[in-house]
Amino acid sequence: MSTSRFIRATPRLVANTRSLTTKVVESKPVIELPKAERISNEFSEVFEVPKRIAATHNIPVCNLQMRGYLPQQLDFYADFARRAAYHMGMPCSGTIPLPTQTSHWTVIRSPFVHKKSQENFERKTHKRLLQIKDAHPEVVERWIQYLTMNAPAGIGMRATKMEFEALGKQKL
Repeated sequence: MSTSRFIRATPRLVANTRSLTTKVVESKPVIELPKAERISNEFSEVFEVPKRIAATHNIPVCNLQMRGYLPQQLDFYADFARRAAYHMGMPCSGTIPLPTQTSHWTVIRSPFVHKKSQENFERKTHKRLLQIKDAHPEVVERWIQYLTMNAPAGIGMRATKMEFEALGKQKL
């Protein structure tokens, strides 16, 4: 093994300050990284609140209820759904948190005699609601298909679509 590949640091005494310094024999080229300013401008929309389109007639077309056990994952997916609605041109409400449902279980630890030794379990189901207004039914259907294709594991969705029809005039 040759010693030319290693960096040699030899201490030497500086006359004026009486301190030790190191002298580097071999140096490596410096890698230049891209500036952080350019990167932050490209991804600035990711960290902002999702943009909204104002509702014109305020007529609800779809209610999307999402359920999950992890609130952070649920909020992230609700943010994803709001951004998808914005890019499809649909007015979307903000994320509405619904009441959390809590379930409790008590289970015997032992399969045999020890009834007094029990364990308690709890599961919390978090819910969020998004409401779409003033959108075409075909666009809403495409939005729901897009969300179901990209849904992460552990999140359930229930979409309630409302359709409105014109009433015909009745002849007397």
